[in-house]
Amino acid sequence: YTIDRARGPIAGILDQGKQLLCSPMTPTIWRAPTDNDRRIKLEWAQAGYKNEQIKCYSCALSEVTDTTATVKASISMGGYMKAPFLHAEVLYTFYARGGVVLSYDVKVQSGLPNLPRFGVMFTMPEGSERLRYFGHGPIESYIDKRLASRLGVFETLVSDHFEHYVRPQENMAHADTQWAFVSNLSAHGLFFAKTEEDFSFNCSHYTPMQLTETRHDYELIPMKDTVVHLDARHNGIGSNSCGPTLHPDYQFNATAFRFSVRILPAFVNNVDPFEE
Repeated sequence: YTIDRARGPIAGILDQGKQLLCSPMTPTIWRAPTDNDRRIKLEWAQAGYKNEQIKCYSCALSEVTDTTATVKASISMGGYMKAPFLHAEVLYTFYARGGVVLSYDVKVQSGLPNLPRFGVMFTMPEGSERLRYFGHGPIESYIDKRLASRLGVFETLVSDHFEHYVRPQENMAHADTQWAFVSNLSAHGLFFAKTEEDFSFNCSHYTPMQLTETRHDYELIPMKDTVVHLDARHNGIGSNSCGPTLHPDYQFNATAFRFSVRILPAFVNNVDPFEE
């Protein structure tokens, strides 16, 4: 593992001599606006969410034991020429037997629009095509859009894991995920598991900014890398393109929350996700 001390996120995971990350694990709150976000996306942009920037105030080794090493970082996120919209204390707990637990303790500035999402985004190398997860699927599911899905174990290819809306937008996240595995076709990759609460999971060959800035589906050009999102949660989808504002029960309006997830380099057949 390597840590980018200028930014804080995990910058590299090497396993069996192979690099499993193509980018740092970077906190993010932006999602490509859906049709139902057509009104609130203006508030999101005005608050600076679209141009989110990360500032790392400190990043240092805080504790070492016989079995773990813990790195603590303090960060903020904000837009250009704007006060930070959130601060977070981040812990990276590395285990001698393998894997790391990534934990965020987040405080959100009051008086701002609902967060679109909160989690980490990163890319995995070309060929990271095999996807297996335990969550609400096999179709997309969000906090207010999951009655058509079911909780179970699903397996597919990342290239097939995408909803081709005419206008590109956020799609194919899975609420209530307990674990997920993204690997190459030789079954070597990264295993993600909840440590406290279930999380939202998504992966595709597109970044949120690609989906935001591309006007039509046929204009999308997939990346060779696989883009992975591990989220505490999303703002709900709602029906505000032509209906009422999103119900408060489904708004991501928390002013303080925690997010934690375990990440383990592994071969699929060597891990029993229900035991882990």
